[in-house]
Amino acid sequence: MDLGWLTGLDGVQELHAQLDFLRSVQRTFDHGSGRLDLLTVFSKILAVAVPLVSVMAAWYYRRIFGFGLGRFLSRIFSAKSSQIIENYLVSKGVMLEVYLYSPHGVDRKVCNARVSAVAGGGMTLDLVQVHPTSLNLKNKRVICFVKPFTYSGRKINAFVTYVRHMHRRGTVIKELTLLTPIRYRFVIRRKHVRQKVARQGAVRVKAWDVRRRKTFWMVRPDLQTVSNPAKHEDKMRLEVANISAGGVRLHILNPKGELPPLKEGNQLVLRISVWNPETKKFFYFNVVGAIRSRFKVKSGGIGLGIQFVARGDRMGSGYTWKTLQGEIPELGEFLERIQGD
Repeated sequence: MDLGWLTGLDGVQELHAQLDFLRSVQRTFDHGSGRLDLLTVFSKILAVAVPLVSVMAAWYYRRIFGFGLGRFLSRIFSAKSSQIIENYLVSKGVMLEVYLYSPHGVDRKVCNARVSAVAGGGMTLDLVQVHPTSLNLKNKRVICFVKPFTYSGRKINAFVTYVRHMHRRGTVIKELTLLTPIRYRFVIRRKHVRQKVARQGAVRVKAWDVRRRKTFWMVRPDLQTVSNPAKHEDKMRLEVANISAGGVRLHILNPKGELPPLKEGNQLVLRISVWNPETKKFFYFNVVGAIRSRFKVKSGGIGLGIQFVARGDRMGSGYTWKTLQGEIPELGEFLERIQGD
C-alpha cells in the first residue's frame, strides 16, 4: 500500500505550524510593544533612582548646603562688617593658621597663609608654610586662627569655613582658596591639638595614686588600659579618648571598688606607652597628670581631662620629677609627624 501521501501531509502541517509561529512573532512586534515595555521599565527605574540619588547627595553635602544658606543670610544682614574685617585681613597681611575641622574638633594642620584677595565669595590664600598631605581638601571644613584683634567692641581670633579650590602637586599644596565664612568669632584655643585615638591599644596607660609616686613602678596600677577590650567588657579599665603633647583624655569604664581620688585638682602618676608604626615599637614616658575636668561617659563611666604637669626621669633606684614646661617634646614631635601622614 502506497503511504507517500501521509508523508506529504505531515510536511504541510509542519509548514503551517512554522507560519503560525512567524505570524505570532510579527504580531508581537507590529506595534512596538516591546520597545514600549522597555521604556516603561527604564522610566520606573529612573523614578526610583533619581530621587534616591538626590536624597543621598543632599545628605552627603548637607553641611555645605547649610553653610551656603547661613552665609547668604549673613551677607544680607552683616555684609558691611564682614567686608571691613576681610579688608583688614588683606591690608594688614594677617597670618592664618589653617587646620582641618572635624566633628571631634581641631584636627591636623594644613598650612600657614595670608589672605591675598577676597572676591566672589572666595578667599585666595598666599601660602607661606605648607604641611604635606595626600588628602583632597576640596569641600573640607577648616578652622582658621589669627592673632586676636578687636572690631566693634568684640574680640576675634578665628573663623570656620570650607575649602573652595585646591591644587596639589604630589603631596605639596600649591593653591588654596576658601569660602568667606558666615561670621568671625573668638574661640578659646587649645595650645596643643588633640589626636583622637582610633585604635585602642595604640596608646596604653597605667595610672597610680600620686601618693605612690616614689614606689609606683613596684606596685600594681590602680587603673590601666587592656590590649583586647572585647575580652574585658564587664571589667573596670581605662580607655584613651585622645592625647596631645600636653595632656590626655581618659575614660574609666565600669568603675568599681576603691579608686584613687579623682576630683578636679587631684593628681595621678601615669605611665603612657605610644605605638610608633615607623619603628614597630612602643616608646613610653612617666608623668604626673593633674585632673582638670571630670565628666560622665557611656554606661556610667567617668571621663577625666588630664594635663601633664611633671615628668619622671629614672635616677638610680628611683625617679626624680621635674616640672614640665607645657608639653612632652618628643610626644609633640611624634603627633605632629603622624598628623602629616
